[in-house]
Amino acid sequence: MWTVHTTPSPDANCTGPGREAARDGVLHVYVSIAAQHLWECSGENLLMDSAVTTGASGFDPDYATPTGTFAISRMTRDTELVGHDRHGSWDDHVAYWMPFDDGDVGFHDASWQTFPFGTDGYLQNGSHGCVHMPTDAIAHLYKDVEVGTRVTVR
Repeated sequence: MWTVHTTPSPDANCTGPGREAARDGVLHVYVSIAAQHLWECSGENLLMDSAVTTGASGFDPDYATPTGTFAISRMTRDTELVGHDRHGSWDDHVAYWMPFDDGDVGFHDASWQTFPFGTDGYLQNGSHGCVHMPTDAIAHLYKDVEVGTRVTVR
């Protein structure tokens, strides 16, 4: 469940170490793989935070969510995410899709996810690299961000 105007943990706030980009006053989204959590910041102000699920890196290292600083490249509603790899194929409907890594990895809802967001379940049962979010949280994020919004994943 997402929360508005809460204080995130000290090592993952809008003004802590590694948050230099937030100081310029623009919107920025941070994802912590270790914490399985996302923070949406405007400058040094926290707008929203949410538990998330990232890539199933324990199942397949190729599923690890990429780390670095990116930008949201497009925003799409009600679309199908289709793909395949050596483990099989997928064709999943999502209400929100916001890719940030050359269009292959991004934020989306995951109605099929059966374990709680924000847990270590991601290691074996997480995504193919994307950042899964609860539907209410991603709806809030979708309203706030735009193409070009910076995303930092660590």
